[in-house]
Amino acid sequence: MREKAATLPNVQLEQGTVTSLLEENGTIKGVQYKTKTGEEMNAYAPLTIVCDGCFSNLRRNLCSPKVEVPSSFVGLILENCQLPHANHGHVILADPSPILFYPISSTEIRCLVDVPGQKVPSVSNGQMATYLKTVVAPQIPPELHDAFIATVDKGKIRTMSNRSMPAAPHPTPGALLMGDAFNMRHPLTGGGMTVALSDIVVLRNLLRPLTDMNDASTLCKYLESFYTLRKPVASTINTLAG
Repeated sequence: MREKAATLPNVQLEQGTVTSLLEENGTIKGVQYKTKTGEEMNAYAPLTIVCDGCFSNLRRNLCSPKVEVPSSFVGLILENCQLPHANHGHVILADPSPILFYPISSTEIRCLVDVPGQKVPSVSNGQMATYLKTVVAPQIPPELHDAFIATVDKGKIRTMSNRSMPAAPHPTPGALLMGDAFNMRHPLTGGGMTVALSDIVVLRNLLRPLTDMNDASTLCKYLESFYTLRKPVASTINTLAG
């Protein structure tokens, strides 16, 4: 998507790590960022879209973040096995929480086990392997059982916390939050990209008729409707994910 956008004549692609927002009299004027060589640069624009993901270090300037961690995903890659229904994702409604399987290549299947709570069994001392073998393995489809156990025995186990955060923006002249930096839900349904792309369409339609975006306060008031217009899709996806 980035490569596609970069081919457009009105797009200039600059890559770096944004370190801060540039603010002047309550208005966001742009960003400060570091290039690959470590050089600090400033970029200015009438509207800055902040979309730096679930670990955003910029969102605190633009919203009241209340990030919750209801569970964690334990990830494994199963090899040389077949799903009950080829080329489909599978959600197992297990106890105490769901298990997700989906193909990532002709020979590999990704497994994501939802483990409730903020603290998961330790991988390093073997508690996680025991949990996966005794609690999870008996509940998965028999076609996947042996490959699941083999992957656990190899110790190829990864964990990542699942985060949720309601949208609570502070309308700020010159800037707008989008994506996981703005609103998160449990990733089991894969709804994050759906919400983000829907938000992009809403924003595009709002910006399309504008010929001048240099009046920051007027633009900010105009874009407040973004938060209302995004709700039908975003709220539905968030509810399903919850």
